[in-house]
Amino acid sequence: MLEKESNKYIFLTVVLILSTLLAFAFEQLELRRENILLIYIVSIMLIIVETRKVIFGIFSTFLLVTIFNFFFTEPKYTFIIDDANYIVTLIIFMISIIILGTLTTSLQSEIDSSRDNAKKIDLLYQISKELLYANSLDEIIKIELRHLKMNLGRELLFCVSKQLITYGDQVIQIEHMTKEINYSIDNQIICGKDQNKFTNLPYVIFPFVSKKDVLGVLIVNTTIDTLKKQEKEFIQTALLQMLTALEREKISEEQENIRIEMEKERIKSILLRSISHDLRTPLTTLQTGSSFLYDSYELIDDETKKNLLLDINNETSRLAEFVENVLSMTKLQANQLILHPTFELVEDIFNDLQQRITNRLSHHELIFQEQYQLDSVYADIPLLIQVLTNLIDNAIHHTKDDSKIMVSYIKTEKDITFIVADDGGGIPKSHLNHIFKDYVANSDFKKGDKLRGIGLGLSICKAIVEAHGGQIHVENNNINGASFTFNIPISGGKKS
Repeated sequence: MLEKESNKYIFLTVVLILSTLLAFAFEQLELRRENILLIYIVSIMLIIVETRKVIFGIFSTFLLVTIFNFFFTEPKYTFIIDDANYIVTLIIFMISIIILGTLTTSLQSEIDSSRDNAKKIDLLYQISKELLYANSLDEIIKIELRHLKMNLGRELLFCVSKQLITYGDQVIQIEHMTKEINYSIDNQIICGKDQNKFTNLPYVIFPFVSKKDVLGVLIVNTTIDTLKKQEKEFIQTALLQMLTALEREKISEEQENIRIEMEKERIKSILLRSISHDLRTPLTTLQTGSSFLYDSYELIDDETKKNLLLDINNETSRLAEFVENVLSMTKLQANQLILHPTFELVEDIFNDLQQRITNRLSHHELIFQEQYQLDSVYADIPLLIQVLTNLIDNAIHHTKDDSKIMVSYIKTEKDITFIVADDGGGIPKSHLNHIFKDYVANSDFKKGDKLRGIGLGLSICKAIVEAHGGQIHVENNNINGASFTFNIPISGGKKS
């Protein structure tokens, strides 16, 4: 600061000396004295422009008028003026300089203010662009803090819901400012240094209250110097901008919560509708078959009894698997699916599958890969069988009656891959990307009432496979059908 002031005095002295030397040169050239006054006018204007203070212009005016009177008016080298015209000229000259200086300083101030405003508008624009990508209260406030601190060069602190958020080192101590902060928030007024309330405080407290109940204050350190009017206005504009971003974030969060609740209701509706459908059909079969068997036991032949009992057994198995899928879904959603892996021969797994599925095949043909060696798999065997059962059941429900279903596997040093393929027409491309999602509507496949199930089977398959550390995917094969492929690593997955 002192260096800048000294530079102004040096500039003033240099201009005065140079203008006087130029005035002597004009006199030697016998130019009119009015030209010398013009030199002094230009010199004074330069001084005012450079120093940005009218007082320097007035001071230099008095000096130059004195110099002009001493060196260039009769009698020379005295301070006496014997020509009244010169007195009037010098008075008008001084008044003109004061007016011009004042106007110039005012114009410079307006220019500086315009430049400062343009800079602040650009900064506010930059802040608004960054706020568009902010997705949390903490991130929004830190963006504001960073830009405010860079622009103002002051220590700043946000206090939101009793949480302190700073940028850089914290110097401001607010332990003894609870009363002032609460007063500022409750009354929505700026408090602190040079304000109407708590003027002895070495800080300025700016309150902000969102319509969505986001309460807080911005505290600005004014220990070194007070806030200028432009700084105060900039802070208030930045806070308004931040509040807009907070409101937008709050509205977005509320909309997302509404969307989630709507999705939950939709899923609940689908689940209840599908469960009622899935339970109604087997229960009707069980009730009708058992009732008919009970009422007509003595009247029907043994073959009919066996068929009825077979139907009852099939529907009972279907219900058991349905309940098993629902229980698995519950465990998955609660993150309680724990694996209990053991070694099991693939041949034994295939034999178990064949016994489970045979009675449901109707006109489908189920083909298992022949076993040439005693390959084994290390997995949670009941869950692995559930995956294969769901995939085979899915193929039965979604393919033509005369389709073939092939179950095979490939074992390597790293993992064992199971494939369940069919030749039943394939899957529409539009369904391939979301077929493993929960509650995929079976009606999308347009295959009638045969396509039962609550859409859990494939999503449960995916979760079980991934719990083992593997992956599952589906694609349409070259035999006009679909192939589901999943791998089980040699070791991996959650263990109890």
